[in-house]
Amino acid sequence: MNAVKIAILGAGNMGSAMAHALASGGHEVAVWDHFPDVVEDIRLRKRNERFLAGVPLHQTIQTAPQAAECVDGAALVVLGVPSKYAGSLLETVVPMLDSNACLLNVAKGFEPGSREPMGNHLGRLAPHHPCVQMGGPAIANELARGIPASIILASSHESAALRVADWFAGAWFIPGTSTDVVGVSLGGILKNVYAILLGAIEVMEGGFRNLEAAALSAGVNEMAAIATAQGGRAETIYGLAGLGDLIATGFSKDSHNRAFGRRLASGETAKAIEEAIGWLPEGARSSLAACEMARSANVPAPLAELVGSWIEGAAPSMDSVRVALRAAVPRAR
Repeated sequence: MNAVKIAILGAGNMGSAMAHALASGGHEVAVWDHFPDVVEDIRLRKRNERFLAGVPLHQTIQTAPQAAECVDGAALVVLGVPSKYAGSLLETVVPMLDSNACLLNVAKGFEPGSREPMGNHLGRLAPHHPCVQMGGPAIANELARGIPASIILASSHESAALRVADWFAGAWFIPGTSTDVVGVSLGGILKNVYAILLGAIEVMEGGFRNLEAAALSAGVNEMAAIATAQGGRAETIYGLAGLGDLIATGFSKDSHNRAFGRRLASGETAKAIEEAIGWLPEGARSSLAACEMARSANVPAPLAELVGSWIEGAAPSMDSVRVALRAAVPRAR
């Protein structure tokens, strides 16, 4: 592994966990975040109590008060902000990037106002820089505590994916590569929708696993059908970038999307949850776009449609889950 300078834009739980892991691997890491208190917490105490409470961060992590300053001299720029902020941020920093800098997107969402995954959209925002999309099961709280993550790095520039994989290889990451940017991007987006479903079923089913297992299996099939209709590859969805990521996000106690589903099934509305916590998890923001994507391709997606109805205000019920599962399970041909 060659040590390089890595800039991380967005010090949320994943951005901070990656900063810690990459600095522990010997890289020179600088972080920036929209919230000045987060930057100061990392600078002064090497902590991020706002987004990654209780985890000491690597002492070599540096901070920058401005995003443009953070990316100065960086070989790799990690984009860790929510997808709705990525475009405006990149407009600011792309002119400041080194000519050979590579961009890595770790956020899992659609470009705002469209059904285009951010992994695809990056190429238009930074046309002169190789862009890589990260996928696969990587729970931030686990990564920050030293639990390795097996990830997929996808790029239309295979050499860029291999270069980033080389930088990541070590005790903290087990990286694989792919040229299926669409599949990896959609796997990371769609699994959040089905993680909401799994969280809701856990509450409805009382902790048993029959329907969760059925929803997991049928959900992956829906994900694969939607992704292939958009030009992705089914094998990508049945691998780490889809199934693997759904298992991690759908069952982790630290998953925001699973927790959101649990709250929906406990009687709270999506609007009330957003007002209580101040934001919506990616699965809630992506569910309606995922449903529109399925409809436009004539792909049946009853489970995604069910989650979308909850986001729009319908009350979750076991009867509605059973109806959706009956429509989703495969039939003999």
